[in-house]
Amino acid sequence: MASHQENMTAALALASAGIKIFPAGADKRPVVKGWQEAATCNVDQVNTWWNGAAVLPAIPCGQNNLVVIDCDRHDGGADGVAAFNALVVAHGGLPPEVPLVKTPNGGVHVYFKQPAGEALGNGRGSLPPGIDVRGAGGFVVGPGARLPDGRGWTAVIGRSPIHDAPPLPQWLVAMLRPAQREEVREKSNAETSDDRGRAYAMAALNEIEAELAGASTGERNERLYKTAFRLATMAARGWLMESDIIETLVRACEGNEYLREHGHRATMKTIESGLRDGRIVPHDDLDDRNDGAAHAGGGNAAVQQQQEKQKERPQRSRVIGEWDDPDMSILDNRRGELPDLPLDVFPQSMHRWMQDAARGAGVTVGHIALPLIGIASGLIGVARRVQATRSWQQPMTSWTCLVGASGSGKTPSLDVVKRALSVVERSRQQDNAARQLAHETRIERAKAALKKWKEDVAAAVEAGQPPTIKPAEAQDVRPFVMPRLYVSDCTIERLAPLLEARPRGVIYVADELARLFMNLERYSGGSDRAFWLEAWDGNSFTVERLGRPPVSLAHLLVGVVGGFQPDLLARSFAGDSDGIYSRFLYAWPPEAPFREPIDDADEVDPEIVNAFARLASLQAGDDDAFAPRSVPLTPDARQVFAQFAQYSHQQRQLLDGRDREYWCKGTGHALRLSGALCFLEWAWIGGDEPQAIDARHVESAVQLWNGYLWPHGRAALRLVGLTDKHSHARTVLRWLHASNKTIVSREEVRREALAQRLDASETQALLDMLVRAGWLREAPVRVSGPGRPPRRWEVNPRLFAVPP
Repeated sequence: MASHQENMTAALALASAGIKIFPAGADKRPVVKGWQEAATCNVDQVNTWWNGAAVLPAIPCGQNNLVVIDCDRHDGGADGVAAFNALVVAHGGLPPEVPLVKTPNGGVHVYFKQPAGEALGNGRGSLPPGIDVRGAGGFVVGPGARLPDGRGWTAVIGRSPIHDAPPLPQWLVAMLRPAQREEVREKSNAETSDDRGRAYAMAALNEIEAELAGASTGERNERLYKTAFRLATMAARGWLMESDIIETLVRACEGNEYLREHGHRATMKTIESGLRDGRIVPHDDLDDRNDGAAHAGGGNAAVQQQQEKQKERPQRSRVIGEWDDPDMSILDNRRGELPDLPLDVFPQSMHRWMQDAARGAGVTVGHIALPLIGIASGLIGVARRVQATRSWQQPMTSWTCLVGASGSGKTPSLDVVKRALSVVERSRQQDNAARQLAHETRIERAKAALKKWKEDVAAAVEAGQPPTIKPAEAQDVRPFVMPRLYVSDCTIERLAPLLEARPRGVIYVADELARLFMNLERYSGGSDRAFWLEAWDGNSFTVERLGRPPVSLAHLLVGVVGGFQPDLLARSFAGDSDGIYSRFLYAWPPEAPFREPIDDADEVDPEIVNAFARLASLQAGDDDAFAPRSVPLTPDARQVFAQFAQYSHQQRQLLDGRDREYWCKGTGHALRLSGALCFLEWAWIGGDEPQAIDARHVESAVQLWNGYLWPHGRAALRLVGLTDKHSHARTVLRWLHASNKTIVSREEVRREALAQRLDASETQALLDMLVRAGWLREAPVRVSGPGRPPRRWEVNPRLFAVPP
C-alpha cells in the first residue's frame, strides 16, 4: 500500500506540473490502450486511474516535447552511465540544472527538451552500448514512482524539474540525427509507420518467452543470439527499446533454465552479441503479410536474411559522410579545417601572457601552447609522476611538436618559450658551480681514502694479517658533468652522462626535429631507435658505450620539443611500425594574420621565468639519492579519468591501423597533461605544491586531447599515410577522378586502382568504408536469367568537382 500511495502522489505531482502521464504496470508496460492519445495531465482522470490500482506514472516523451537519455546498468553488460559520463566529459559537460532521475537498477534518466525541427524518436544514433533514447513514440517511468519491492525512480536533488529541462545539446543532436535519416529502400509498399512498426515489434517481444521455452538444450544459445539479433533490427528502427529487449530476454532465460546453467555474465554476453550485430541492420519496412505477430526467434532463414543485408549495407553507427556531404578529409593531404586552441583549458592566470607572447611573436596562441607544455612538463620530468592507480603511473613529460611549412611561425613560437628556459639555465650557474666544488671535494676525499686503504693493506700483509676490504668512500668518483636543463644537438653517448647528472630528465629542443628522427638507424644499426622508444617512458635503461663503461640509468626520460615541416614529418615516420610517432602531441595551427608589431610582451617575461624556475627546482631527494614522488588523482579526478578511459576504449572500435594506435595512447597523454597543467598552474601563481591532481585539471586535459590534439594529430599523421586503409581510400578516389569513372566494380578497384595490393575481402572492406564516407553507393543492377547479379558502385559526382 505504501508504494501505491507514493505512485499516486508522484502521478498527481506530475499532472499538476503540466506533465501528461498514463498508467503503466510494474513490468513497465502500458495498462491503457492508445497510451499516447490517452496521456493527460487532468487530475480527475489521474485519480480515476490510480483509484486502488497498483500502477506506475509513465511519461510519454513525444506528448511532453521531451527527449530522455536512458543510461542503463546491467550486471555483465555495458555500463551506460559510465559511457554517457565519458561522452559528457569529452564534450565539455552539461548545464548544471539538467534534470536527472536515478532508476531502480542503478541507471539514470537525463531529461532534455526536443531540439528544433523534426522531433527525435527512439533511435539511439551513434551512442555507445548501454544508452537508449526515448523521444517521440517512447515513454519513461516518472520520478517518484515506486515498485512493489521498494525500488524506485528518484529525482536528483538540486536539479530543475523535468518540465524546465534545457534543450538537447547540439553534440547530442548530431549523434542522434544521423541514425534517423531515411535510407532509400526499393520496396513495393509505402514506408512502415512508427505506430505499425511498434505494434509489430511489441507482438514479437510478447512472444519471446514462449519462443525460447520451446528451444531444446542444444540450440538455446544459438536461438538466444538470433532472437536478440532480430529484435535489435527492430530497435534500430525505433520500434523497441534495447533495455526492454534485455529485460525480456533475461526473464525468458530464467524461465527456460538457460540463466541458471550458464550464469548471468555468459547470458548477457550472448544477448549483447546479438544486439550488437543486429542494431546495424535496421529492419525492413513491413509487407502487408507482416501485420501479425513477428516470430523473433523463429527460424534461421529470417536471421540469415538480415545478416546477409548486414554485409550489403553501410554500418549506420560508423557513418562518416553522406552522399550530399562526403568526407573530404580522405582527399585532403594538407592541413584542412582544424579546431582552434581551447584557451580555457589553461589556467586563467596564464591567459594574458600567452596572448601577449603570441602577438609579440606574430603567431597564434596555438603556436605558443605546445612548446609551453613541452618545456614545462620536461622540467618536471620524472621528479613527479601522475598516479592513476597504484600500479599505473606516468611521468609528466610530454613530447610536443608544431607542424607547419617553413615561415609559418614555428621558430618564433619556440624561441619565445626557449628564451625563458635559457634564462633559468643561466641562473643555475652558481648552484652548479657549488655542485662542482662539492664533487671535487668527493674526488679528493676518495683519493685520500684510497691512499689510506692501500697503506692499511700493505701494513696488514707485512704483519701477516688479512687485508681490509676496500671501503666505499675509496671507490673511484666519475668526472663531474655539469647538469643541463636542455640540449639542442646531442648524441646518445653524450646524453647518458647528462641524464646521470640530472636524473629527473633532460629536454631536447630543436627547431626541426626531422634531423633527429630521420637518422635513428643511419649510424647506430637501430640502437638509437631503442633509446628514443624508452626515452618517453622514464624506465630504467643501460646505454652501451664503445670503449667505455656502460651507463645504467634508473630513469631514462628525455623531453622532446620542436617542429616538423609537413614533408619532413612524412619522411621521418615513413614505415614507422614501432610507435615513435604516437608519443608526440601535434599542433598544426594556422598562420597568423598580419599585425602591426607591438611591445606588449617583454623579451623574457618574469612570470614564465619564475614558473620555469619553480618547476626546475622541484625537490626529489638529493643528487646522490634521486627519489621520484607520485602525485595521485583525487577521487573525483579519478572518476573523470575512468570515464574518459572507458570512452577511449569504446571509440577505438571505430578506428583501425595507425589511427587506432595513436588514439590508444590518448589515456597516457591525458594523464600526463593533467599533471603538467596542475603543476604549471602552481608554478605560475606560487603557493604550496599540489599534493594531488584534481578533477578540474583532468577535465581540461581530456578536453585538450579530444577537442584539439587528437584532430591535429590525425591531420599531421595523414601526411604519412599511417592509416593504411585511409591511404588506400585516397588512392582509389584519385584513380576514380583521373579515369573519370562513374560506375565501378570491386575487381576494377582491386586490379587497376590498387594494383592487387589488397585481396578481394580487403578491397570489399575498403569499398564499404568509401560508402560510409559518402563517396560511393551501391548501384542497382538489373539482370535477366539465373545467378547472382554483379555488384557495382556509383561514384559521387562531387568527386569530379574537386581539383586533382
